[in-house]
Formats: sequence, structure tokens, C-alpha cells
Amino acid sequence: MILVQFLQVIIFCFGLYFLGVTAAGLFSIKPCREHPPQKRFAIIVPAHNEERVVGKLVRNLMRLAYPSDLYDVYVIADHCSDKTAAAARAEGATVWARSGGARGKGRSLREIMARLGFTVPGASRYDAAVIIDADNLVALNFLQVMNNRLLEGEKLIQCFIDAKNPNDSWVTAVFTVNFWINNRFILQSRCNLGLSSLTAGTGVCISREVLEKTGWSTVTITEDLEFAIQALTHGFRATFAPETRVYDEKPLDFKAACIQRLRWARGQLNVAMRYAPRLLAAGLIKGDLARFEGGLRLLQLPVVALGTIMALLALIQPDLFRDTSLYYQLGRQFPPAAIFLAALPYLLPLFALVLDRLPLKPFRYFFLYPVFYLSWIGLIIYAIFTFRKQKWEPSHHTRDLEYYHLQMTPVSSLTRRRYKPRQAGLEKYKSTKPGQHPAHSVTIE
Repeated sequence: MILVQFLQVIIFCFGLYFLGVTAAGLFSIKPCREHPPQKRFAIIVPAHNEERVVGKLVRNLMRLAYPSDLYDVYVIADHCSDKTAAAARAEGATVWARSGGARGKGRSLREIMARLGFTVPGASRYDAAVIIDADNLVALNFLQVMNNRLLEGEKLIQCFIDAKNPNDSWVTAVFTVNFWINNRFILQSRCNLGLSSLTAGTGVCISREVLEKTGWSTVTITEDLEFAIQALTHGFRATFAPETRVYDEKPLDFKAACIQRLRWARGQLNVAMRYAPRLLAAGLIKGDLARFEGGLRLLQLPVVALGTIMALLALIQPDLFRDTSLYYQLGRQFPPAAIFLAALPYLLPLFALVLDRLPLKPFRYFFLYPVFYLSWIGLIIYAIFTFRKQKWEPSHHTRDLEYYHLQMTPVSSLTRRRYKPRQAGLEKYKSTKPGQHPAHSVTIE
């Protein structure tokens, strides 16, 4: 009985902690000041058999609203059996066809970071590395925003993650809404609190200073989370840039979405076992709240699984929990608070919709959001018992859209700026050659 009460206290306290972090996402942050282009970037695109989409991305990257002599595009054709390398090279990218060693995004990034000199102090001619997934498209102001933030002293920057196919199916719609929630109530909320926003694997900018300090030595299948945690152990917090974005392709069917999320869950569990204890200890010893909170965040999946098991036990043996359950006592004394906490996971999408002025169309499948949300619990529990399976399962990409096909949406309600493609600008974009950057193809109002 004492053990049950102790576990319930842990779960309840974690709930309050996440509620507090989430609440910070309701507030605004000041937009970053504008600076003239100064920083040099290496844009790195890891790719494995991405012939269908990589050419569109490189074409998009070659037309960013940033001086062409201040950035280069590198595509890693990692053990490709198709024409990924040829498609990328045809659009002007520098291609590294990787065929030796084991395949994997983390290994590819480690090798190219070394080749570009990022891991040796003073050896690289670039100020920062940018990582973009091969199926993505990128807002034209991306490098300008990263330039601004680097000049303001930020070192590890994650942009807004959007979807390029939110309306293809109910799965893509709900997955997109889930990412919108993460942008607002995970990344932005932690940035507001001065904590580490972590990174999402694409749309991330890493300064040379960070890479010289940390190197690139990820070994898990969630290399993005692992690197952000490694950086945090060295004192580098990830920040969030809501004023620019990348458009990621979401899985079309529920099975593919589950496979992808299961990989994320297994990777996060492995990262938690490797880094949570040292982050918690470093946070306590050095009085660093960001590191301590980073360690707590890594424990969220085991706590969610524990809470689920406790809830199932409460359904089987309600008498055992009726007098000891903190949530039950809260419901008896403050019914509105208990109802609000139970409904919060389903209210967050609506808060994000209003705060970020998001497009309404994907929300037509909102009634299926509980299916997607609750399926996370089963995937987390299964991942706990299979966390040793670290095989990377590639996603199959089918939406070979061009940048000008996107239905642009407000980038940030915080800055009250709206990015809209105008027809004249889109025609200019389509006809522009690499190296000629049509900054006016996106207007800022």
C-alpha cells in the first residue's frame, strides 16, 4: 500500500510538472532582431533512396533568400540503390556517395561533420551546420532567421516543424496537429522558461562552437534527441525559432505512423538510460535548472507507462485506489479541476489552433485525435519491452511537392507576421536559377 501511494505521488507530481511547462506555451516571446547576412552555413541533407523527393528539396534550398556565397548544400547519398545522387547533383548540390561502413543517419552525420572540419577547433570554414531531412521543404527565410539568431548569441536552434501533406489522410492530419502541439507546448514553452527546447532531427541549426565542443558521437536511432542531450550536458541549450519552418512529410497510414513513433519511443528510452542520471546529477550539482529539467523530461515515457499500469489496476481493483488516489481525492474536492486535467490533452490542439492561427482543414479529423493520442500509450509500453531493437526503419516518401505547391500558413502569431506566396513571386521562384535568390517571393506583412 505504501508503494502504491509513493508511485501515485510520483505520477501526480510529474503531471503537475508537465502542466506547468505546458502553461508556459501560452505566452509570447519577442521576435529576434534582424541582422545583415554574415554567417556561413553548410546545409546537410542525409538521404537513403530519396530520388523522388531530394531534387525538389535541393532546388528549394538553392533558392533560399540568402546570399549564395554564404552557404553550400551537401547531400549524403547513404548506400543508395537508386538515382538519389544524380538527382541531387543535377540541382547543384555537392554529393557524397557513401557506400562503406554501416548505413544510418547518425553515422553519416558523424563522418560528414568530420570531413567539413566541424569537430576540429578552427578547421571548418562554416559558422554553422544545418540539418534538413530529404523529404522536407524549407521556408525561404530559413537561413536569414538562423543568421539573426546566431548573431544574437544562440548556439543550437530548432525551427517550427510543419507538414507538407497535412490533408492527405486522417493520419497525416492528426500527425500534423500533434506536431503543431509539440511546437507550441514543448519547444516554445521550454524556450519561454529558459530551458532547452531540444531538437526534432530536421530544421536544426548547430553552431560550430557546439560541434567543436561535443563532436558528433550519437549511437541511438533518435540521433537528434541524443545530440541535443549531449549538447545540454555541455551547457548548450536548444532554442526555438517560430518565425521560420520546415515542411516535413507525414506518414499516410496508421501502421506507418505507429512504426515511426515506435522507433522514436525506443530511441528515447535508450537516450534516457544513457543520459538521464548524469543530467539530473549535473543539474543538482551545478544548480542548472535546464540540465535538471532535461533529465526529468527523459523520464516521461517510463512515467507514462507507469501511470497507465496504475490506471488499469484502478479499474480492476477500484477499492484499492479509492482512498489513496490523489486524482480521486482531487475529483471529490475540486471536480472542475479534475475534469480540466482529464480533458487537457484534447484541449491543447484547440489552444494551438487559436494561438498560432493554424489552418482549420486538418482539424476536421479532430474526433480521431483521441485514437492517435491513446495509441501512444500502447506504443510506449511495447517499446519498454523491446527497447533493445535499434534497427532503423526508413520511411517511404511519396509526396514529391515543389515549394511553390505549399499552402503557406502563418509562421508565428507571436510576431504577428504572415508569410504568403503571391502568384508573381511563385512564378519568379519557378523560373529562378540556382544562385539567384528571390527574397521577394515571400512577403512579410
